[in-house]
Amino acid sequence: MKEIEIKLKVENTEKVIEQLEGKGCIFGLPIKQEDDIFIPLTEPTVPVTLGTNVLRIRRQGGKALFTLKQGQELAKIERELEISDPETLEKIIVMLGFKKIARINKVRRKCKTDGVEICIDEVEGLGGFVEVEKITAEDPEKVQRELLDFIARLGVDVSCRETVGYDILYVQKYGSSGI
Repeated sequence: MKEIEIKLKVENTEKVIEQLEGKGCIFGLPIKQEDDIFIPLTEPTVPVTLGTNVLRIRRQGGKALFTLKQGQELAKIERELEISDPETLEKIIVMLGFKKIARINKVRRKCKTDGVEICIDEVEGLGGFVEVEKITAEDPEKVQRELLDFIARLGVDVSCRETVGYDILYVQKYGSSGI
């Protein structure tokens, strides 16, 4: 199973939330997330070589999660677990030969509808985004087309599609010196 997603840049996240709520979506409360992203020292920058492990430590709501991602950019295998000591884990990750390339701070609102998860993100330094995600073993390109059609049917402008993650957008804009 892979997490397959599409990502759209939007000008006004509150307007998108109102649009989607008008179509029956029920969003949870805003969640503040702080993500530290790590890649192997052998990778010069992002995007990384296909198949490379990318690690993330996410802090949200007084908890911390460790995630390993592997695969192509918006269709990847993810393994995740809760951790109790993110600072020590970060030291271990560095000792294992990884480097931190970005810290992504965002406020996320989520809802689930019709078997997909919709996330509305305000990303510090990057702006507003809509992500539509599905966990499946189906063909990633087919699922991405279906997700794009799905969100367009809900009235969201799909003309500003992003094909890379926030970490890559961040490094492309700021370099890794912004961490």
